[in-house]
Amino acid sequence: MSDFFTLKQRKFADNISVILVLPCFLTGVNSALSFFFFLVFGKLELVRTFKTASLWNGILVLVLSYALILYWYAPIRRFCKTCDSNRGAVVKRRLNSVYPAAIWFFAILFFVEAAAHLAALASGYLSREFVAYTLCAMLLSGLMQFCYALVFLDNILIKNTSALLEKLYSREQLYAMREGFSISFSAKIGMLLLSTAVVPLALLYVYLRRAGGLAGDDLTAINNLLIVAVFTPMALGYGVIYSMLQGPVNGLIAKMKRLSAGDYDVKTRIYFTDEIAHLKNSFNQLADQLKEREYLRETFGKYVSIEIARQLLKTGKINLGGENISATVMFCDIRNFTTLSERLSAGELIDFLNNYFAYVTPPIMANRGVINKFMGDAVMAVYTPSLGSAAHADDAVLSAAQMCAALEKFNASGKMPRPVRFGIGIHTGLLVAGNVGTMARLEYTVIGDVVNAASRLESKTRDLSADILISGAVHERLSPRLKGLFRFESLGSLTLKGKNETVPVYKVSGEK
Repeated sequence: MSDFFTLKQRKFADNISVILVLPCFLTGVNSALSFFFFLVFGKLELVRTFKTASLWNGILVLVLSYALILYWYAPIRRFCKTCDSNRGAVVKRRLNSVYPAAIWFFAILFFVEAAAHLAALASGYLSREFVAYTLCAMLLSGLMQFCYALVFLDNILIKNTSALLEKLYSREQLYAMREGFSISFSAKIGMLLLSTAVVPLALLYVYLRRAGGLAGDDLTAINNLLIVAVFTPMALGYGVIYSMLQGPVNGLIAKMKRLSAGDYDVKTRIYFTDEIAHLKNSFNQLADQLKEREYLRETFGKYVSIEIARQLLKTGKINLGGENISATVMFCDIRNFTTLSERLSAGELIDFLNNYFAYVTPPIMANRGVINKFMGDAVMAVYTPSLGSAAHADDAVLSAAQMCAALEKFNASGKMPRPVRFGIGIHTGLLVAGNVGTMARLEYTVIGDVVNAASRLESKTRDLSADILISGAVHERLSPRLKGLFRFESLGSLTLKGKNETVPVYKVSGEK
């Protein structure tokens, strides 16, 4: 952390300190514009009065300018020296509100300078001339200084705040939009044109007219020159700049908002080969890549549960490791499927399975279950807190009951000439979950005794004339609310294939 105080921070502190040159520069602008304003309107006699009044007042305003800038800059300087996180919020507010601070800066200077002149001038000068000329000169000068200062501030902040921002914000925040007062490109360009061309040329034109140096053909020529060669091209140029810069940027911002909202078909047209065109091209490429990624994500979700896909994308756990999780596993298998499949052609068999799964799998997902895999006519689902199912035993049993109701609807639809029956086995406990395979091809799966026991329970459903069988471990985890919804009949303890110990088994039947 101490490295932050060294080169980068000293360089930043030194670079942004050039902002302290601003008062001297603005004082020169103020003096030049005010003098020329009096000259234009033939009030040179007021220059002496203005200078007399502003001798000490100018020093006062200059000192006040430095005081205001140092007040704004002080928290930044202290933060660069100490890296005190408690000062970070203050520094953020300083940087995010630099434009409002500039407005307040010039407003304070204007009113202080006006008050100082009123206090210094003799009562004879507190007249219409003070308001019409001296005050107007100060106002015009302040406006021009504000326009110059904005360009100056932009240049300083853009070039010299990188190191500071890296310390103030996290990596994610550095690439996120921050709140704060902003000024558009077109407004900045307009202020630049106003301060560097429009106002000086307008003052020069008025001066020449009042001085009597322009008359007849000379006046006509100057008028035509200003209208045709200066102000008209300036206005047209501003419009062109707006249409080529501000307009496309606004359009791109709107399209970016649509893209962030999930509209991956959004594109922006490219008309030229300038920098804006390159920016649009990069945006279009980004939209194409996001659209392709969304397509892959949706396709991935058709083969492996979309919940798993989202969890893997969210956590970044694309590795070959595993983890122990508490989960409930459900197995559902069609009875007499072999006999049924022999009566169907290949196409009819696939259509049957697709229609069947379209009915019986929605309850799994509706109750926060994750379809881990399809195995022919069987489906295996997992319910676990790590994938959104906090009450995983309740969710599994509720899914099974709703699947029975869905199967009745499937049989009533007449899609098969004979009713289809299935068996469901549910067991809960600890198992291993992880990505199995290679980095080129992975499958998220669950492994363990819980999976085997759920499969064995399903195979017992035919012998015990039950649609749903659950283990005693599942029954113990059920909430009182769920136990009150369905009938649970104890079938004693059974020996399951591959297990040495007997397992308590319950038959689940319809709602009470």
